[in-house]
Amino acid sequence: MRTIQLHIRSSLPKNLEPLWDLARNVWWSWNSNAINLFRRINPQEYEASGPCPLKLLNTLPSSTWDYLKEDNGFLEHLNEVNLEFKNYLENGITKVPEYKSENTIAYFSMEFGLHESILLYSGGLGILSGDHLKTASDLGLPLVGVGLFYFEGYFRQSLTRDGWQNENYDLNDPFYLPMQLVTDKLTNKPVLIDVNICDKKVFSQIWKLNVGKIPLYLLDTNISENSPEFQRITSRLYSGGQEQRIQQEIILGIGGIKALQKLGISPAVYHLNEGHSAFLTLERMSQFVKKGLYWQEALIATKGTQVFTVHTPVPAGNDAFPIQMLSKFLGNIEYIYGIPENEFYNLGRSPDNHSEFSMPVFALRTSGHRNGVSQLHKKVSKKIWQPLWPRLLENEIPIKGITNGVHTRTWLCNELVELFDFYLGKGWDAKLNDPHIWKRVENIPNSELWNAHITRKSRLISSIPKSNLDAEYLTIGFARRFASYKRGHLIFKNIERLKKIMLNSERPVQLIISGKAHPADNLGKEIIQKVVQSIQSENLNSRIVFLENYDMHIAQKLVRGIDVWLNTPIRPLEASGTSGMKVALNGGLNFSILDGWWDEGYSPDLGWSIGGRENIYDENIRDERDANSLYDILEHEIIPLYYSAKTPNEWIDKMKKSISVLTPKFSAHRMLHDYILQTYLPAAEFHENWSIHSEGQIESLKNHIKNVQLLREQWKEVEITRVELKPSDTVIIGEIVTLQLELRSPFPENWLEISLVLESTDNNRGQYERKDVLLTCVEKDPVYKYYIYAVELETENPEIRTYSMRVCPNPILFPEHLDLDLVAR
Repeated sequence: MRTIQLHIRSSLPKNLEPLWDLARNVWWSWNSNAINLFRRINPQEYEASGPCPLKLLNTLPSSTWDYLKEDNGFLEHLNEVNLEFKNYLENGITKVPEYKSENTIAYFSMEFGLHESILLYSGGLGILSGDHLKTASDLGLPLVGVGLFYFEGYFRQSLTRDGWQNENYDLNDPFYLPMQLVTDKLTNKPVLIDVNICDKKVFSQIWKLNVGKIPLYLLDTNISENSPEFQRITSRLYSGGQEQRIQQEIILGIGGIKALQKLGISPAVYHLNEGHSAFLTLERMSQFVKKGLYWQEALIATKGTQVFTVHTPVPAGNDAFPIQMLSKFLGNIEYIYGIPENEFYNLGRSPDNHSEFSMPVFALRTSGHRNGVSQLHKKVSKKIWQPLWPRLLENEIPIKGITNGVHTRTWLCNELVELFDFYLGKGWDAKLNDPHIWKRVENIPNSELWNAHITRKSRLISSIPKSNLDAEYLTIGFARRFASYKRGHLIFKNIERLKKIMLNSERPVQLIISGKAHPADNLGKEIIQKVVQSIQSENLNSRIVFLENYDMHIAQKLVRGIDVWLNTPIRPLEASGTSGMKVALNGGLNFSILDGWWDEGYSPDLGWSIGGRENIYDENIRDERDANSLYDILEHEIIPLYYSAKTPNEWIDKMKKSISVLTPKFSAHRMLHDYILQTYLPAAEFHENWSIHSEGQIESLKNHIKNVQLLREQWKEVEITRVELKPSDTVIIGEIVTLQLELRSPFPENWLEISLVLESTDNNRGQYERKDVLLTCVEKDPVYKYYIYAVELETENPEIRTYSMRVCPNPILFPEHLDLDLVAR
C-alpha cells in the first residue's frame, strides 16, 4: 500500500515568531537563559518533548500561544534571549584573528553529540564532535560539520531483571528536530548526491542542522530513489555488520565530499575525526586526477590539507575491511576513481597484514597532520603506528598530541554560572584560556560554593526514582561505555571490603553507575550484568544505583552533582576521556587511573590517582593492585576528608583548586586553539601554496613531486662522514664547545635540515629530556658534494650529554618530510 505523510506545523502569533529561529538552532541547548525561556512555556510539556523546543512548539495547543502573546513578562524574556542570540550569531564569544575566514575547515565525524534529543551519538567520540562544533561557533571559526542522519539513531538501553542489556530503537523524526532539508532554490526539490556502491548509484539527501554559527550537514539514504536495501544504510549508528559499516563510511567520506561540492563549499582544510570518514581521500584524489594530475601528485595535493585525529588504541575500535569487500563495494577503483587499484589498497594495508584495508592506516598515510587526543595517547600512538615509518625513531613518529577539551557552557551547572558571573566577572567564558581569571575562584566563599554543590547533588538524587540515596552522603559517580578495558566491575573485586566501606553508618558512601555496552559486545553486557547482580545479591541497593539508558541528559546530571568521579581503565588504553574534565569544572573531584587526560591533569591537590604509571600486563596482578589502591585511598583519604566537618573546608579548597586549574587547561577553547596552531594553520598554508588553483600552482606542485622523487632515488648518497667536538669532548663549565659535522650530499644545501637530538641529560637528578638543535652550514663545496655544519653548545651544568645526529629533508621545502621516511644518522 502506498502512503504519504502530511506535516502540519503550528502557527505562532507574529510577536512569538522569533521562537522558531531559536528552536531551529542548537545554540539554545547551551544557553541557560534560552533553556529557561522554553521551559517557561510549559515546564511539564518541555520535559516531555525531549526536551526539544521544536517539538514543544509543534505539539502545544493554540490556546497556549493566545495566552503568551499577551504575557508581557514572557515577551520581554523572549526579546532578551532573541537579542542575545542575534548578537551571538554576529559576534560569537571571542575571535581567532590568526585564522583567515576564507579557509573553511570541513570536520567529518561518524557521530555528533549535540543534545540528548538529537540521537546522532553513542558516546565519547560523538560528544567530542559536538563540543568541537559548539566551540568553533564560539570562536567564529569558519568550520562546517559533515556526518550522517540515522533515522533510528543509537539504541535506548533497558535492563532485564537479571541485568542483561536490551536495545530498543526510537525513530528520529526530522519534523521535530532542529534541522532543515537542503532543497534546490529553483525547483524546491531536495538536493541529492550519489555515490557508487556495488556498481549501483546510491542517492543521499542532505539535512542542515545549525549549531550556533556552524552548519552541520547530514547525509540520509532513506529516500524513495534508493532500493530498500540502500535506504537502510543510514538507519542506525554502530549497528549491523561490516557490510553496513563500509557502506556508511562510503556515504560519509565519498558522499560527504560530493555534498560539499554540490553545496558550493570549497574547504581549505579537511579534519577526519577518527578513521570512519577516510574514504573522503579517495574522492578528493579522484577529483585532482580528473583535473590532470597523476595519482601520486593528487595524493600530495590532498595530504597536506588533511588533519587526522586518531582515537582508541583498542583494536576493536579501528575499522578494517577485507580487501575483497572493498572491491565489492567500491567497484573498479582505477576505472571509477583513476587510481591504480593495488596502489590504493597498499595505502590502507598494515605492514603485517596485507589481506585487510585498515581505515586508520589509510588515514595516517594520507593525512599530513595527525594527532592523538592526550599527551600519553600521543606516545601510545607513536608506538602502535611506528611500523608505518620504519626508519624513524619512536619519538620522531609524526603524530602530535592535542588533548581533548570540553565545551564549558554545555556541561557547567547554572549555580556555578551565577557564581562565576559574580566572582569572576561577566564575560569569563570569553577568557576560558586565561589562568588569571580562574584564580578568582578562590574569592568564592566556601559556604556559597558548598551550598551550590549540595543543591545540585540534591537535584541529581531527587531525579533518580525509588532510590534511598541521601544528598548528605559522599557520592561517587561511575558512568561510561562498558567496554572490558574500562573495568566497570573493578570496584566490586573485594565485595566484603566494598560493603564495609559503603554500608558504614557513621561515614556512608553511595555510588551511582551508568553506561551502555555496544550492541555486539557481549563481554561488555556481561560486565553490566555482573555489576547489577552484585548490587542485588549483596543487598547494596540502598547505596549503589545503576541508571539505565546513559545519555547526555544523565551525563549532565552526574557530572554536575557527584562528589567524586571514578575511572578505572587499563592503562594506557584510555585515549583521553572527557567526563572527568566535565566533573572538574563543576567542582567534583577526580579519582582515577593515571591514564588519558588524567595522566597529565593529576596532582595531589586536585584529586587522587589509583595505582601508578607503570604498565602491568599480568591481568590478575594489575587488577589486584588497582583494586587495593582504590579501596585504600577511598577508606583512608577520601572519606575522612569529606566527613572532616559539616562544611568540609579542606575538601572545598580542593574543589576550588580543581576548578581553577583544570577548567582552563581542559576547555575545548584551549583544544581548538591547539588545533588551529598545530594543524589548521599549516594545513591552510599548504592549501594556499600547493593546491591547484591555477596553472602556476599545478606546475609548482609537479616540480615539487619531481624533487620528492629525486630525494627518494638519491637519498642513499647522503652520509655523515665525520662528527667532532672542539676543543674536546671533555670541558669545564662555561667553556664553549663547537660541534662540527661533515656531510656528503648530492642535494642543494637548503634541501636538508641537519639537527642534533639531545636524547638525555644525566645530572644525578634522574632527568630525561629530548631537544632538537639545528646546525648551520659554515663551509661547502657543491661540486664535490661536501658540506660542513656547526653549532656552539653551552656548558652550564656538570653533566653527561648524549647527542644523536639527524639529517632529513627540509620541512619548509618538503612539508611531508617525515612521511618520506628519509633520515640519515
